Amino acid sequence: MKYSSLFGILALVLVLVLYLPFYVSAQLPIYFAWLAGVSLTAFIFYGLDKSLSKIQRFTVRVPELILNLLALAGGFAGAWLGMAIWHHKTNFRRHWGMFLILVVGTLLHGTLIYLIVIGGL
Repeated sequence: MKYSSLFGILALVLVLVLYLPFYVSAQLPIYFAWLAGVSLTAFIFYGLDKSLSKIQRFTVRVPELILNLLALAGGFAGAWLGMAIWHHKTNFRRHWGMFLILVVGTLLHGTLIYLIVIGGL
C-alpha cells in the first residue's frame, strides 16, 4: 500500500473520529459538524506535513492531493489556519494549484453556509 493511500485512510478515520463528538455531544447540525471535523483534520495534516518537511532524512510527506481533498471536502478553514500558523504551502507561485483549490473550497462552502444560515435551506 502506498503512503498516499495510508494518509487518505488516516484522514478519513480522523475526520469521522472528530466529526462524531461535534454531531453527538455538541448537537451541531450534520453539515456544521462535518465542517468542524474536516477542518480540524486539515489543520492537523498541515501541521503534520510541515513537521515531516523539517525532518530531512524522512522522505514521507502528506500528499498534496490529500490536503486538496480535505480543503474541498469542507476543511478550508483548517487549511487556511494551518497555512497561517505553520507558514506551510504559503508560496503561492510555487503552490498555485493548492491556492486555487482553497479559494474554490472556501467559495463553495461559504455559499452553502450562507444558503443554510440566511436562506433557510
